[in-house]
Parts: sequence; C-alpha cells; structure tokens
Amino acid sequence: MNMLAKKLLPEDVSHLHLDDSGKLSIGRSGGLVEFGFTYMDVAFAANTRLIESGPVVQISGEVAPLPYSAEGVAVRRSAMAIINASQSLGHTRFAISKHKMIICVGKAPIEQPWGPVDLISAAATIILEIRPCLQMLAEILPAWPARRQSHVT
Repeated sequence: MNMLAKKLLPEDVSHLHLDDSGKLSIGRSGGLVEFGFTYMDVAFAANTRLIESGPVVQISGEVAPLPYSAEGVAVRRSAMAIINASQSLGHTRFAISKHKMIICVGKAPIEQPWGPVDLISAAATIILEIRPCLQMLAEILPAWPARRQSHVT
C-alpha cells in the first residue's frame, strides 16, 4: 500500500483490482489473457495473442471424433462436407487433428486498448460464425459431446 500512497506504480499498469478476499491485483494493458467456456457441450479454450496485424482472440475446441466409414459412409461424408465448407468462413474453421478428432479453431481481431467486453465480444463473433456448422455436426455425429457424457455411468 505504500507504493500506492506514494504513486510509484509502473507507467504500464492500467488497472488495479481488489477482490472479495482483499487481494490486490495489478493489471497491465495488452497482457495475455486465457479463459475457457462451453458452447453446445464443447469445451473451448480462448486466449489473446499479439500477431503482426495486432491483437487477436484465439479459440480452440475439440468437437468430436471423425466418424469411421464403418460407422456409416453417409455420416462420414456429411461430416467431411461440413468441415470442408467451414474453410470459407472468415474467422473460424474445422480441422482434423492427427488423432482424427474434429477440432474447431478460430481467431478474431480486437482493437486496442481492449477490455473484458472486447474479449467476450470477439469470442462470441467466432462462435456465432461457426454455430450453423456446429449445429449440423451435432445432428449427424453419433459421438457428440452431450451423447458421450450421457453414456458415462
């Protein structure tokens, strides 16, 4: 508190936060932030990153396993069509990991200076863009996250 009283805070400190327990946190603008959220039973990880064009919010989430042809050729073809169609989206797309999982990745720019509302807004932009594709995958994939969880006893 002596530091605060003497106003000796570093110039790049942008805010102070006092939580319910009385712990004081010092924030620096432009710092990296990580957070997570769940949408349509898919857990997403999000973070900020500084790239050449400026700061962005990136998200990634493991959606479901890519269906094997033995699970149904039509289901696999439909899933692949949705994955391929996502490649033309502006901020988000599906990819297939080396473990044959369908993953969702996306990034959206954020304007400086940014705050929590800007981060949530950018993440929402990404999710809203991919939402129709997620809904289609949820309808066709036998191993959608909610269905996987309901089989656990």
